[in-house]
Amino acid sequence: MSPQLKQKSPQYLATEIFDSSPHELQSLSYSAIQNDPRLAERFLSDPFPPTTLDQILASIPPSVGDSLHTYSLIDNDQSSLPKFLTPIFRQYVDAATAAPPTTWSTTRTSACEMCERDWIPLSYHHLIPKQTHAKAVKRGWHEEWRLNSVAWLCRACHSFVHRVASNEELAREYWSVERLMRREDIVAWAAWVGRVRWKAR
Repeated sequence: MSPQLKQKSPQYLATEIFDSSPHELQSLSYSAIQNDPRLAERFLSDPFPPTTLDQILASIPPSVGDSLHTYSLIDNDQSSLPKFLTPIFRQYVDAATAAPPTTWSTTRTSACEMCERDWIPLSYHHLIPKQTHAKAVKRGWHEEWRLNSVAWLCRACHSFVHRVASNEELAREYWSVERLMRREDIVAWAAWVGRVRWKAR
């Protein structure tokens, strides 16, 4: 077997396992667990309830076990695959359902999350502006735990965001970096300012 194939195998197997796993497992999140006690009962128990584990393992194609055996990662017996995959799924569930940090400063990045410049000062941008918090909860735009989420932006990108969208628009439509970067004007701005090399004084 070629070294190139061996290098690709772990990523390929991880993708195959995840894509074939139950949809509820793929879409797990802190918010989903908070809103559905049934999900919490099924996935947060450690160890997994037998029915949950059986459902997860039943979704895995036989080819996965064959590949893991080929790479000498598991033995060729029925108990090896569950022993190998169960701690992996446990780590995934724990990470996917972890509560957001109570202090958002712990999310600080080393570069602007829009233009990706890493040599200039950053400030935190409230993704859901504080002035909209009461309305956001009352109207069901967001759950309370999400209100203080932030993005770390350089001064230029931070100012641009507030220039192109009102506080209410930010709260309703652009409450994540991913959503901000769906706007063509913001993508164009980030690409342009990312080429500016001077440092802020």
